[in-house]
Amino acid sequence: MVEFGLKLEDNKVDEWSSQYIDYEKLKAVLKRAKASAEYRDGLLKRMPPGVVVEVVQERRSRSSSLALSDNLVSKGDLPPTPTSKGKGMVKINKDYKPLSMGHYPLEVTDKQMSSSSFPEATDATPLLGEPIKEVNSWSNLHHTVFKVTSYLGLADDRPLLLQAYGDADDKLNLFKQTYEQEVNKVKDFYEKKTNEISQRMEVLVESAGTSGLNIKKQKHHIKSGLVESITQRFESMLHGNSVRTLNESSLPDLDFQFSASLDDEDPGRKLEGGETDKKKKKEELARNSDSIKRAITDIYRTAKLLHNFSIMNYTGFVKIAKKFDKTFPEHKGIFKGNICDDGKQAEVLASKMEIIYSNWFCEGDIREAQAQILTKKGDGLLTDWSQLRLGYRLGMCSILAMWVAWDCVWGQISKGEVSIGGRSAFPVFRGIFGLLAWHWFWGMAVYVWTRYRINYIYLFEFDPRNVDTPIDIFNDAVDETLVFLICMLMYYKADAGDMPLWIPPRAYPSFLILYTIKCLIFPWKMRRPLWIAIKQVVMAPFISPTFFLTYVGDVFTSMVKVFQDLLWTVCFVASGDFLLSEVDHQKGHIHAWTEQFWYKNIAIPLICLMPLWIRFNQCLRRYLDTGKRMPNLANAFKYALSQSVTLFGVFHPLYLMHSRHEDSHTVSLTSDDDDDEQKGAIVIGNYRLNLFQLFWMGLFVSSSLYSFCWDVYMDWGLGRREYDFLGPRLMFPRKSQYYTVICADLVLRFMWVLTLIPPQSGANFELPAYLTAISMTVELFRRTIWSLFRLEHEHRQNTEGFRRVNVVPLHFNTNHKHKYHQTTRVGWKVLLEIVVVTSIVATISAFSVIVAQRATHQLQMSSPSSHARDL
Repeated sequence: MVEFGLKLEDNKVDEWSSQYIDYEKLKAVLKRAKASAEYRDGLLKRMPPGVVVEVVQERRSRSSSLALSDNLVSKGDLPPTPTSKGKGMVKINKDYKPLSMGHYPLEVTDKQMSSSSFPEATDATPLLGEPIKEVNSWSNLHHTVFKVTSYLGLADDRPLLLQAYGDADDKLNLFKQTYEQEVNKVKDFYEKKTNEISQRMEVLVESAGTSGLNIKKQKHHIKSGLVESITQRFESMLHGNSVRTLNESSLPDLDFQFSASLDDEDPGRKLEGGETDKKKKKEELARNSDSIKRAITDIYRTAKLLHNFSIMNYTGFVKIAKKFDKTFPEHKGIFKGNICDDGKQAEVLASKMEIIYSNWFCEGDIREAQAQILTKKGDGLLTDWSQLRLGYRLGMCSILAMWVAWDCVWGQISKGEVSIGGRSAFPVFRGIFGLLAWHWFWGMAVYVWTRYRINYIYLFEFDPRNVDTPIDIFNDAVDETLVFLICMLMYYKADAGDMPLWIPPRAYPSFLILYTIKCLIFPWKMRRPLWIAIKQVVMAPFISPTFFLTYVGDVFTSMVKVFQDLLWTVCFVASGDFLLSEVDHQKGHIHAWTEQFWYKNIAIPLICLMPLWIRFNQCLRRYLDTGKRMPNLANAFKYALSQSVTLFGVFHPLYLMHSRHEDSHTVSLTSDDDDDEQKGAIVIGNYRLNLFQLFWMGLFVSSSLYSFCWDVYMDWGLGRREYDFLGPRLMFPRKSQYYTVICADLVLRFMWVLTLIPPQSGANFELPAYLTAISMTVELFRRTIWSLFRLEHEHRQNTEGFRRVNVVPLHFNTNHKHKYHQTTRVGWKVLLEIVVVTSIVATISAFSVIVAQRATHQLQMSSPSSHARDL
């Protein structure tokens, strides 16, 4: 779990960084207060009861004296006390309020005793240094000697306990004052920015009225002007008064018309230069329109950033207050309600700008306005040189993929030969292809989340310092794809005898395995959190799941086919079969372990069940942690239902009874006089179906429909009838995208359940083996689409209570210090790489052409002599 301090740094706006809560300072002050309180409590346990009573009585007398001094100073009867050297005055805190005497115990107790006096923090009491410093060197020396003698056990108990009480009280008071200072700092800045936004909106509306754009009134005629209506509403809102919602009917539209009629101009001029003037005026209106759009966009972005500012500070104060309550339970709740604004006011301002923009430029379409007004530029998604590097490598991957598809698949099928899918090591390539496909899909998901401001870094609790940008993910995926395609092509060509056997064919899948292991482990700084998460996922239910752990568990349920091929790869290497040739495979000398009982009836079923079992346990653990039956037990039932589909296919022997009946054309139940293998079968047309097959198919359909409904209603927050079967708040711009995904998920959920059925299970709805790679890719694609909308819903609502604060800041580029702002490769290095690769390709191509031409020339030279011999 990433500390909140890292999340705060990741979401800070650079120019506002000094206005955020100083979370680390508050933690440090609280830590020092806790240490002082623990030291004082330890002394209380060791001190004799009589000493404790004396100390309590002395503190009472001091409290009374201080209270009397405060009263006299406030009345002007007593001047401030001079310092020992007379060069300054000791400042007395007039806001001091002594606690009641009931807080001081009169006998030995293990509870912490509260403070009687809280001196004010000044320059002489820095926050991270000693809270109280003496005013002269002699006092400092005395204090040092006292601390040394106390450490050695030579000091008197009574002054030692008094000093411990005073130190604990000072540090506790220091934390309270620091907390108040931080809250006031955030509140003042937030109020300042909201006033600034409202003023900018007023100026914007005024400028829109003088820019040559006429205001088109609605049918119900607004009494006050646009400037007055909006200004009044925002002033009322800023002062906390209730106002009527600023909806579409309360705002006029902008109609781009000319302020002067062209008919009033000189007819001759109209004929000669009318068209030119009209064109110029249109251009001027277009420029004014673009200017207004940019201004609205800028104000809207500021409001959204201010909303993020409020969310992060609100969350920080909530967290630090909870830490304080746990550390000092006797003071629990003193900060309740003393927290900064949660950003609702900034969110209202942003909503108003959306309405204004939609009415002026989008014909009232609020979703289209949201898509246009929230700019996507400036987030580091693409840079020119990185885009160039990625582009030419993608071109290389495309050519290699076409070569592999044509030469290794279609070319061999046309010749009647075995394609790449029939080679013995093909499951190795298929399993690694599954991992590679997910890498590509993960890059796509990160790109979409980043583009539409879904803060996946915050939701997944990633360390912002170790987050890859979408362009980095795609670059890594391209490099891995190049290695994968080259190894696959070389393996097939060498195994088919189309190239010299300088390198054994089995060396290529072996190299690919080693390369994949390297990519899964290194760089370790980036991969370590992933492996820690995988360990915690596998240990369910012993580990309390976070949102990211449940996400990883869901991804595992979509990688069943990938895990099966990875298990095959492990056995392929461990058995030594990777050292044997294709000839040995054709003779049946290898892969004998695939028919063993432990592999076919134990390992493969466990692989199919493991992801479902993990998610089932995670749901039960969430129920144990939260005590909420809904949605945890209902979600657990979903995975239990999917497990039953797999279990029936693995362990029930009746699936072998499925057979085809050639002659029957009726529907009937077989009688008890039939053979045992035919009991309980139903004949439909030419097919004999066992009752188990019907039950299994019904279970399959039920599990698929249950999962589909859960996806739409629970995971995505859609399907609400009052919102056209969508949700109340959507972050993607078009409704058609949601409807399309809902329909696609209905079909793809059936494909997902098919991936859970073990190979050779006997199900009449089982996919053929040659479609395994296709079904694997389709399911990973479905999981990617699911993750896009799952995180959108989690961003909008804290659906399962993984966070203390429901709101999540939007994902903006805020100059945070992590990989988003690492120095990218400079242009000359990228160009050098392109030149080197191009030179290598050109050299190989030229060499191939020369060799081909020479071979053709030799063939032509030998043809006349052969023809002469035939004569």
